Amino acid sequence: MAPENKVPSVTCGTHGQQPQTFVCVHIVESLKTGDPKGFWWSRGEDGVWDAICDDCNNLSQEAFDALGSENIGVICLGCFEDAAALNEIELQ
Repeated sequence: MAPENKVPSVTCGTHGQQPQTFVCVHIVESLKTGDPKGFWWSRGEDGVWDAICDDCNNLSQEAFDALGSENIGVICLGCFEDAAALNEIELQ
């Protein structure tokens, strides 16, 4: 079984049922405004994709953690791919 099959799914109004991903709220906002904010992404061994913007990437781990869960949003994989493309990032 591929790792992405273990990832919980979300239903997106644009992309339908897709695997969930986690991004900082600045990336969520960039999808609404169309303004690239940077896209530092990774994919865990569990198949879950996540990404943060340039500003969040420039924070220390302690400062980022202090922002808490309110700084993280859940979006579908299709929206994640759209955010990557907005920032001219090719996912591998």
